[in-house]
Amino acid sequence: MNYKKGSMWAKWDLHVHTPSSIINHYSGSNQDEIWENYIQELENLPSEIKVLGINDYIFIDGYRKVKQYKDNGRLSNIDLLLPVVELRLNKFGGTKNKLSRVNFHIIFSDQVEPDIIEQCFLNALTRNYELSPQARDKQIQWNSVVNRNTLTQLGQMIKSTVPEEQLIHYKSDLEEGFNNLNLDKDKILETLQQHHFQGKYITAVGKTEWADIKWNEGSIADKKDIINGVDLVFVSSYSADDYYKAVTSLNEAGVNDRLLDCSDAHYNSSSSEKDRLGNCFTWLKADTTFQGLKQVLNEWKARVYVGDMPPKLLSVNNKKGKFIKTISVNKKSNITGWFDNEIIHLNHDLVAVIGNKGNGKSALADIIGLAGGTKNTSEFSFLTKGRFRQGNLAKNFEAVIEWENEVVEKIPLDENPKEHAIEKVKYLPQRYLETLCNVEDDKFENELKKVIFSHVEEKDKHQKSSLNELIRYKSETIKDSIRLYSEQLLHINEQLIELEKKATSNHISAVQELLKNKEQELEAHLKQQPMEIQPPNTTSSQSGELAELSKKIDESKKLLQTLNETIEAKKTEHTDIKNKISLAQRLEEKIKNFEMQYSYFLSNCSDEVDSLGLKIEDIVTLNVDFTSLRKIQADLGNKDNQLMNELDIDNGNSSSVFIQKQKLESIIKESQNKLDEPTQKYHFYKKLLSEWEQKKADTIAEITKLKANISSLQNEIPNDINNLKHLRVEKTKEIFNEITKISKIYSTLYKPVQEFIDNHSLTESDFELKFEVSIDGSAVLEGILEKINQGVRGKFYGSEEGRKLLQSLIEDTNFNSIDSTITFIEKIMSNLSTNPNQPDLLNIETQLKKNSNVLDFYQYLFSLNYLRPFYSLKLGDKEITKLSPGEKGALLLVFYLLVDNDDIPLIIDQPEENLDNQSVFKMLVPCIKEAKKRRQIIMVTHNPNLAVVCDAEQIIHTQIDKTNNNCISYKSGAIENLEMNKCILDILEGTEPAFSNRKSKYLLF
Repeated sequence: MNYKKGSMWAKWDLHVHTPSSIINHYSGSNQDEIWENYIQELENLPSEIKVLGINDYIFIDGYRKVKQYKDNGRLSNIDLLLPVVELRLNKFGGTKNKLSRVNFHIIFSDQVEPDIIEQCFLNALTRNYELSPQARDKQIQWNSVVNRNTLTQLGQMIKSTVPEEQLIHYKSDLEEGFNNLNLDKDKILETLQQHHFQGKYITAVGKTEWADIKWNEGSIADKKDIINGVDLVFVSSYSADDYYKAVTSLNEAGVNDRLLDCSDAHYNSSSSEKDRLGNCFTWLKADTTFQGLKQVLNEWKARVYVGDMPPKLLSVNNKKGKFIKTISVNKKSNITGWFDNEIIHLNHDLVAVIGNKGNGKSALADIIGLAGGTKNTSEFSFLTKGRFRQGNLAKNFEAVIEWENEVVEKIPLDENPKEHAIEKVKYLPQRYLETLCNVEDDKFENELKKVIFSHVEEKDKHQKSSLNELIRYKSETIKDSIRLYSEQLLHINEQLIELEKKATSNHISAVQELLKNKEQELEAHLKQQPMEIQPPNTTSSQSGELAELSKKIDESKKLLQTLNETIEAKKTEHTDIKNKISLAQRLEEKIKNFEMQYSYFLSNCSDEVDSLGLKIEDIVTLNVDFTSLRKIQADLGNKDNQLMNELDIDNGNSSSVFIQKQKLESIIKESQNKLDEPTQKYHFYKKLLSEWEQKKADTIAEITKLKANISSLQNEIPNDINNLKHLRVEKTKEIFNEITKISKIYSTLYKPVQEFIDNHSLTESDFELKFEVSIDGSAVLEGILEKINQGVRGKFYGSEEGRKLLQSLIEDTNFNSIDSTITFIEKIMSNLSTNPNQPDLLNIETQLKKNSNVLDFYQYLFSLNYLRPFYSLKLGDKEITKLSPGEKGALLLVFYLLVDNDDIPLIIDQPEENLDNQSVFKMLVPCIKEAKKRRQIIMVTHNPNLAVVCDAEQIIHTQIDKTNNNCISYKSGAIENLEMNKCILDILEGTEPAFSNRKSKYLLF
């Protein structure tokens, strides 16, 4: 069938057997019932199956019968039946135990009568077999044309040569004859050279049997010749995945990979067998004619899909409001001429509007643009005051556009769309691009940005109105993360500076000097040990009384010592309590600060929450309960008061440990006063000795602590510094990852251009489109020089020399790489290090300006504030600002075709304007082919490269009869439609003789 809408997607199953096949498994009690069941099954096939290739091996009877059913009014769901003959070649594959022969298919045009196929092709095939040794008396030889009777004879002859006990393993005479018939490919092709078949057949081989032929020295050429010498390769796949695996295997073998999946049906559709009716995955985009199948061979990748549904059909079904179904112009009065209520059905892919000059092409483009709500009405070339809108003519007509979602919209031809109307099509009128690109203002670049922004799907625009606004919106939370990481980095740098201060040689020397003083102090103290005094001798009369006093004093001293320990413990506990009270207070303040941050967070989220119709408390809540903290604070306060009372000296509190201490000291003193002088001296000695021992212990403890401190400064702190430096680098990497995310936002928005660069070879330098998203670090030059004092001796000493060194470090750095960026930072730190044995702090602070400090420098260098994502766009080697008007127009067309992801219909009136044919072919053709995969394109053109090479799915030929009141008529169809093919030749190529003349002259060279 020739569709007015042009090439359409439909399923084609080119390998379907009938009940007339030698081998079939269709159900029914008799032949009439089997055939009726079979035809009913064909009538109930899925609606997308429109073409069947009827294949009964070497016979044509089944095709005749199915065709007869259709001629009698059955099979209305099937557009086309094609006769297919399947032969076996005398090329074997497989193994000795299971040989397989290559199946050779001939798909004939439906224009070839079955009798011609049978009489002039099948009956012209001959084969000769010697079935017995020549030495035998009775020769068994088969040498005949091929038909049902002769094949039956061949089967009989074969079986006559088989031992009788083996006959049970053999099939019918006809089946055995057919199974043993192997033909020569060259003789088959020679038979097809008859004029009856010229241009009316397509050949194919079965992939599975061909694959069984071994790749060895004796078969490689034959194996490749078989598959490369045919138009198609057939396979019956279990799934679409299996099909694509088979395509890959053919591609890897470097042979013909034009593979079609066919059902190879031998069973009813209800069967679980793979080879059943309807089990076909192949979609072809073409008129359902034999010419359509031939056209598919010219545009294989674009016109073949194997799977559940072609992506474009799926897109149309999912977005019916984005595809125009019909366009027409209705008369509102009895006026004669111009438009006559003709409805034009439009293809969903590429529609090429052709016609001789002044024959209504731009009129159709303007009308579709008007009905689609274009904003570019000022650029119309037909619907203008100087032409069709002159006077009251346009008032008599209205444009009617119907979308695939069945929405119908009307607008009078003398009106423009309302200001608030939605622009449902993108219309580029004739000379629109030329005007846009010649104006000396920002319109061109703004248009580029609009196109890029329109590439963003509506759901991803987040209600933003421009590209820059969208980038700011998308990067907002990323920048919040960068600020958070920078705060964490600041804390790391503060810790690092504190440790570096401790790691300085001056600090270590000061601690070592303290140790030396303490050791000297200990040495002097050891020399000042109190002179030992022996216990006094007392008389027996005194001994009891003195012993009792001495015992009392010793016990009181022990109690005093215990009490002193208690006092120290309580002081320590009191200090700890005070610290905890401070911590509790800080925690409370932090929570209150967090509450304020949370309040800001709620207000910051209000737009998103309101837009989504949500309640923020259903997603996130902040539950601040100070109960446990207040209890701890109260407990700590009570304990603090208790300890203050216990440690109070002045309030006379009896629970005060100091009062208890005074009492004990008073008891000891009173008791000592009662002792005699020798005993008092002895007890005084014991007191001095105790105090001396305590001071000795305290000094040793201080020495031990200082030694541990020095050990830490010399061993642990360097490790701690290194750990913090490592942590700092990791934090810098986290910041870099966030900056990369912003860079990826740019990449995402410009992705179609980038994919075009990656996937389409625009090798001509004039039209090579270059798009790059990268991270720029050039700002670090001035950023560092603002902080470094170049008048101080160092690597960056001297204004010119220091700048030159820093510039070279920047030029050597790839700021798109985190590793390279970290290396750059390390080189800066290394160049600032005048003494590698000193901490970075000392090296850097001496080289900074007075208004800078080490913390600021660390923070600037490691927080990467100087990195900025940016994009550049070039055509060839030229920046967009330096392009000529023609180059700008070409670039803008690429943007409209590839970057514009707005997926509404794109209407272009003569895109080839100001472009030479080579540029059209090398640049516009691949762009249009890519764009039509995802949107409807309607294009007015005079250029065969655009209509034919772009493989327009529909051609619309417009014509004005100026002798009949300027009546405009339209003819439409596919390129493979013979009538439309002639229109293309006459209009775009200047008639067939002109084209042939040019072609013959080109072929001379």
